[in-house]
Amino acid sequence: MRFAGLDQDQCDLLRRYRTMLEPHVKAGLRDLMVRFQSMPDCSPSFESENQLDRLHDLQTAHWSVLTDARFDAVYAERIKVLSDTESRMGLDPRWHVAGHAVVLENLLGGLIADQSPRSLLPGARKRQKELADTVRAVVRLVMVDTEIAVSLRFNELRIRHTQELAKQREDDQADAKRLLGDALNAFATGDLTARITGDIPEAYRDLADAFNAALEKIGTSMSTAQAGIRDAHAATERLMGEGRMMASASSTHAQRLTHASDTLGSVIDVVRNSSERISAAESAVSQARNAATESGTAVGEAISAMAGIEQSAEQIGRIIGSIDEIAFQTNLLALNAGIEAARAGESGRGFAVVAQEVRALAQRSADAAREIKNLVNGTKTQVDAGVRMVNRTQEAIGGVVRQVSGVSDMIGDVARRTGENVASLQTVAVELGSIGAETDRSAAKMTSAAQEADDLHTVILELGRTVREFRIARQQHTAPEPVARQYQGYVATTPGESVDYGYEHQQFRRQGVI
Repeated sequence: MRFAGLDQDQCDLLRRYRTMLEPHVKAGLRDLMVRFQSMPDCSPSFESENQLDRLHDLQTAHWSVLTDARFDAVYAERIKVLSDTESRMGLDPRWHVAGHAVVLENLLGGLIADQSPRSLLPGARKRQKELADTVRAVVRLVMVDTEIAVSLRFNELRIRHTQELAKQREDDQADAKRLLGDALNAFATGDLTARITGDIPEAYRDLADAFNAALEKIGTSMSTAQAGIRDAHAATERLMGEGRMMASASSTHAQRLTHASDTLGSVIDVVRNSSERISAAESAVSQARNAATESGTAVGEAISAMAGIEQSAEQIGRIIGSIDEIAFQTNLLALNAGIEAARAGESGRGFAVVAQEVRALAQRSADAAREIKNLVNGTKTQVDAGVRMVNRTQEAIGGVVRQVSGVSDMIGDVARRTGENVASLQTVAVELGSIGAETDRSAAKMTSAAQEADDLHTVILELGRTVREFRIARQQHTAPEPVARQYQGYVATTPGESVDYGYEHQQFRRQGVI
């Protein structure tokens, strides 16, 4: 400001005329925005009307502070915001100079018009207008020259800056190639022991340290990876052996379960046939029990019939006793009749003959009655014996019925239990079949796992070969665990064949794995 001669008095003068300047500033800004919007050279710099409105607001705020002529923190803030906004919009600096030229010519033209005396003479008004136009032309001349000079200067600075950047980039690339070339080439060939050494510029020291640390870490990781690959190789060897062993054992178990399932099926068929035979025996015993019961009923009826016969014999006995008594009375009457006929003499001779015949008839009736009585007594004795025999038969048949009933109950219980056993055996057969199928699936999975272990072993071998292509620092590593012995046992293929599962199988049995 001292070079420009802008002292405190002039700043105070500007502040006194600030109200006079503001309308001309606003007119100049309107003229500037119209030119920005209509001129093809500068309009492509604005993407939308909002950017023009934003620039107009910032220019208004900036000129408001500028005409206050204080150059304080508020001015610094406003000029910084305006410059940053123009930079973000991509406006070339020459448009900033051109914008000030438009506002300045409006200010000067307005001041001349305001300060010139009012004259009614046409010549005076013409000279006043020529003065304003001359001032505007001079301002435009000076500002165009300034704009061109500033543009050329900025172009020169831009070209010089671009050349300096290119030179700096070439120098940086040369330094980077000098520092990193050997190490990167060694790293490209797989040598992880290479390091950036020697005289390292301070600007690249952090990069070199980071590169050396990265190689160190990669080398350590590769060493750890080698040890891990060795351990993984040993582990996959063990896994392969154990997988083959488990697959063989699962296959053998599946075969045994299949054989057991077939045997159990045969047993179920035998038990089912036995159950059917027992059911037939139960039916036969039931029929025998029914026959024995019917026999007991018939014997009871026979006993009832014999009791009736015995009662009839007793009635016959009583009737025969009556007949015998009648015969005795008849014999007495015939005897008395004979005595009376004898007393009558010749006239009673006919009565004597009749009495004799009646007596003889009574005698024969008595003899017949005694014979019948003897027969009835014999019949009664035989009937009593028959009743006793039938009673014993009934008791025997009752015992047979009871025994047959007990046998029928026992056979029914055996048939029921046999049916339950058949159902249980069928359930066991189903479960055994399910276990066999699950064992088959397990065997297939174990075979698949063994195949995957083989694939993993191949991948680990390839990874080991890849890692060994890198050159790393020698380090002490613990020896890998010995690989488990390959499975030496053989698997039985039939239920009766002996099985030798080998040492690993015995270890698994001790550990409860199988």
